[in-house]
Amino acid sequence: MKDGILIELKTERGSENLPVPRGTSIKEIADRFYTCSGRMNPVFAMTNGIPRDLMHELRHSCTLQFIDMRSRIARLAYQRTVYFIYKIALHDIMPDNDSVLRYPLNDGLLVDFDHPVSNAKEVAYRIENRMKEIIASKAVFDRRIIKREEILSADSPDCITSKMAYLVQTSDVQEVYQFSYGDYTAVFFDPIMRCAEYIDIFEIIPYDGNIIIRVPHFACPNGLREYRDDKKLYKSFNDLVRWRNYIGVKYVGDLNRKVLNGEWRDLILISEAQHEKKIAKIADQIKQSGRRIVLIAGPSASGKTTFAQRLCIQLRVNGLKPLYMGTDDYFRERSELIPDKNGKLNFEDLSAVDIDLFNDQMNALLRGEEVDMPVFDFITGSKRYGTRITRAESDQPIVIEGIHALNPGLTGHIDADQKFKIYISPLTALNIDPNNRIPVTDLRLLRRMARDMRSRGRTAEDTLEQWNDVRKGEEKNIFPFNGEADVLFNSTAVYELAVLRPLVEDGLNSVEPGDEKYLEAQRLLRILRCVRPITDYSIISTNSIMREFIGGGIWVR
Repeated sequence: MKDGILIELKTERGSENLPVPRGTSIKEIADRFYTCSGRMNPVFAMTNGIPRDLMHELRHSCTLQFIDMRSRIARLAYQRTVYFIYKIALHDIMPDNDSVLRYPLNDGLLVDFDHPVSNAKEVAYRIENRMKEIIASKAVFDRRIIKREEILSADSPDCITSKMAYLVQTSDVQEVYQFSYGDYTAVFFDPIMRCAEYIDIFEIIPYDGNIIIRVPHFACPNGLREYRDDKKLYKSFNDLVRWRNYIGVKYVGDLNRKVLNGEWRDLILISEAQHEKKIAKIADQIKQSGRRIVLIAGPSASGKTTFAQRLCIQLRVNGLKPLYMGTDDYFRERSELIPDKNGKLNFEDLSAVDIDLFNDQMNALLRGEEVDMPVFDFITGSKRYGTRITRAESDQPIVIEGIHALNPGLTGHIDADQKFKIYISPLTALNIDPNNRIPVTDLRLLRRMARDMRSRGRTAEDTLEQWNDVRKGEEKNIFPFNGEADVLFNSTAVYELAVLRPLVEDGLNSVEPGDEKYLEAQRLLRILRCVRPITDYSIISTNSIMREFIGGGIWVR
């Protein structure tokens, strides 16, 4: 047929060939043929391995595969689209007000109003209703790609602010995306969905005079999880925002300015001093509490090991003699573990830990008894004894670091009055600009990637391949228990993206087009290209948490 093309539609069930008229949009095919269990609409599609918006019109025969909310890239694009529709709605109902994207909270994004509102609950209700009206109208957003040359020209578009132009000028950003609806326009560094019709899961709720935009989470891509108010996380993020405002690094452009002006050395020193001050304060709290079982947990690439060692130093400054240990030595014998359906042993599940032995020995140490602590041999898959016969003094704190440390199931037979619980995670609040955020998870991913490539013989692609499983383990074993903590330590360093960029950039660039991790690698590269790199690490102290990832540390090499 002269005006027809043949589409090979790839689905979970296999492939089927669809003859369609030339110029058919991908959304038209989705409306007719897309099916997915679990209430997940497509977010974008791949044609011959190239990402395409659903409004893209097909002119040539090709393969077509829809990407839904099970993909991290799709979830982030969905999230940005919900945020854009929120901004349209806010503009419609409160044209004299605006809001700034702050940080993730309670399975959503917290946004601050430029001008405080007297009734946030009513405003949230009106915004959500207006958003639903926009979605019900099947709104389609106009898109324009603005190249670097145009951004930096004397005749740049009106949507390009002076701060955005400075960011582009001081970085390697090559293009941005302008999206418009009616008389509202916003600029994003990554695409959003052009069609509002498939946006069906979100919630707008008031929070402390502002707004949280709730969207599907990694652990629940087809709905909203039960609401949980994480007040400790809220306080930690607010403390970080205030501190960054104080040192003059609100956005990535501010960091670039510090790097260009040679102020990055002071920035590193101040950031490291802030960490040391907070660790010292936690050590003071532990001594004042009199508790002896100090439990430290956090997700991957949080800097747990270095933090625990630095805490031990500060406890010694307080006149204490901490005993440091990890929970890995209490793994069950490998022969006792039951493989999963793929034949793999899951060492990240609490069931892999010999809980009874752990509790018996910790209580014995608290009583001042001598304990033959095991050393787990990962080669033989069994515990060895006789090399760590230990006795704790009556006031000696026992510092325990491990992924299950805050899980009540690990320490259920230890007196609650003896436990001091610490949650550690890098909670970056350094966004690209007021409308474009850097996901917290990306910071941990880049840290882990730098460490994997430097010291574990892995490629960037290897780290990306494993990351989904890492996240699943965290969602089960770590995040549900962060509310148990007495203290939350934010291990982020304001300068770290500039330091991580040169360590991982080549690795990400090596992920080939056509590889299933290519799009994720390119997305991370777009973030890193916003940041001006720091390549001189000499001023970063050898006890810095960052040394876990860049190397040269005194505790983790």
